[in-house]
Amino acid sequence: MQYRLGDICTITKGATGIMKAIPGAYTMIALGETDKTHNEYQFDTKAVIIPLVSSTGHGHASMKRVKYYEGKFALGNILCAVIPKDENFVLAKYLHIYLHWNREELLVSQMKGMANVSLPMNRIADVMVTIPSIEKQREIVSLEKELAIREIEILRLYEKQLTQIENLNQAILQEAVQGKLVQQNSKDEPASELLKRIKAEKAKSGKTEKPLSTIKPKEIPFEIPERWVWCRLSEICSKIGSGSTPKGGNYSEDGFPFFRSQNIHNEGLIYDDIKFISDGVQNQMKGTIVLPNDILLNITGGSMGRCALVSNNFIEGNVSQHVCIIRPMQLNNEYLHKVVLSPYFQKFIFSSTTGAGREGLPKYNLVQFVIPIPPLCEQKRIVAEIEKQFAKTKQLKEHILANQQATEDLLKALLHQAFEAKETVNEEAKAKVVDFIPKICNEPEKAMLAGHIINMTNNEDFGRVKFQKLLHLTEYFCKIDMGSNYVQKVAGPHDDNLIKNIESTLKKLRFYEIRQQGFHSKVNYTALVSASELDSLFKERFKDEESKIDAFLNKFKKSTWEQCEIVSTLYAVWNNRIIKQQSITDDLLKQDFLNWDKNKAKYKDRLDNALTWMRDKGITPDGWGKYIGKPQLSKK
Repeated sequence: MQYRLGDICTITKGATGIMKAIPGAYTMIALGETDKTHNEYQFDTKAVIIPLVSSTGHGHASMKRVKYYEGKFALGNILCAVIPKDENFVLAKYLHIYLHWNREELLVSQMKGMANVSLPMNRIADVMVTIPSIEKQREIVSLEKELAIREIEILRLYEKQLTQIENLNQAILQEAVQGKLVQQNSKDEPASELLKRIKAEKAKSGKTEKPLSTIKPKEIPFEIPERWVWCRLSEICSKIGSGSTPKGGNYSEDGFPFFRSQNIHNEGLIYDDIKFISDGVQNQMKGTIVLPNDILLNITGGSMGRCALVSNNFIEGNVSQHVCIIRPMQLNNEYLHKVVLSPYFQKFIFSSTTGAGREGLPKYNLVQFVIPIPPLCEQKRIVAEIEKQFAKTKQLKEHILANQQATEDLLKALLHQAFEAKETVNEEAKAKVVDFIPKICNEPEKAMLAGHIINMTNNEDFGRVKFQKLLHLTEYFCKIDMGSNYVQKVAGPHDDNLIKNIESTLKKLRFYEIRQQGFHSKVNYTALVSASELDSLFKERFKDEESKIDAFLNKFKKSTWEQCEIVSTLYAVWNNRIIKQQSITDDLLKQDFLNWDKNKAKYKDRLDNALTWMRDKGITPDGWGKYIGKPQLSKK
């Protein structure tokens, strides 16, 4: 049976400010994975710990984990403790398992706020949880413990494999800078000639530079091919220098992008949490302007050594003092970027830092770095070979990550099966089965649910495709028995009889008028006189399912019909594989999606983002519902 969390538990907010904790003998539970300590304790009990703020910060609702603790502990004031009133009725550990594995649906969906996203305690109290017998709870606790042990073992294996792949990437880069990755070509112009041209170009610019010391034999760590040459980094660059900070932190709403160390990644520039500066500030900071094909290197802090190559279609930007601009001359910039990422160059960086506390790489050390330069033609061949090898290791990495995700999905599915499994209790020599029973809808109730879906998600993009896809998803995810018989059609799961009957009932009950101007035009749903009664009718007929349905539909309020089509089809192929007990990886799901119908190819580049979104929102199947196959051909 289901119970309101506030009726069976006390819910108490933490009393200690995270930053005000005084290290001591007691664990102080914090928001992150790692807890702190405090000199006093607030609780001495078994408790489920729920965050009251988003795990990922500003403007985004998320929760990475629900925690559990036994004994004496302090609690940060951005979390709350959920403590069962009667451990003979509900185990705290069972509640932890149930809430952690259903956190997206039950908790994240209840968060509010556009900027500072939070989870009010009164909404936690209203969460409905399934409570089986105490014996069944103990079985689930034992199952979760066993599965967790196995998961840790498997994840350690995956972690080891990922480390091996990263080591392989590093070995590829090291071979590249040593001239061992591609064959040399005697027809290539020697790199010494390239270096002469660069020096000549520098001389023409009239820019004076401090003379560089001659490279000594002890500075050369390995032999390089005959047509290569050693040089110092500043010999081949027109600019090496760090950025600065706008006076008074003078940022703008828009304008030129201002890159800080958190925006600099080996794969390229990341625009999350980006700052902007105005035209005027950009003009004041001319000396630190970022141009296309520049190499940006983090030179301080925990991300020191991370390096991005600016794309050739970039327009203009600027950087902070924690980032250094490296601007090569007449080189293949992709080659130099790979050199900077190599173990050889990274070792230079971390052996040349100065400063206590926040270490940094000074410019006077960076300009002296000794660099191996191959002929220009060979630089291009090296880059091409690195990309070829990296493509293979990336494929291996994606396969490992997919297996890792599949392991987590399997664990979740097994626990969900346990939550919803049949439970037999002896009562007066009769077997009483306690099981999840889906709501079976009659025709008016189908129309009420359909009308509620229209009410909640009817935006400018709303039409029959979005309507039917949300109908399918609501039925399968929220486990509402609509008596449907979906088949594979071009736009995803389709039940022609269901949609016709529902639309007919919507009109008959004067909820909605359905209009379509032409055969290919969008279907519009226009509210009729009885539409105002839909809300109260829905609450009355779906009182046990209302919160779950509303939390689910809220995730699709701003979705386009194409997004709904993609998610509905991915959900169907994923659920099909669970039903048939087949392997589940992202690659297999994407292939099933593309095999659904030839017209699905247009969504090929959107599937990775769609799967990520589904997992972030907790919209993943567990095998409930019917298998959705191709329509049966009628026999003549």
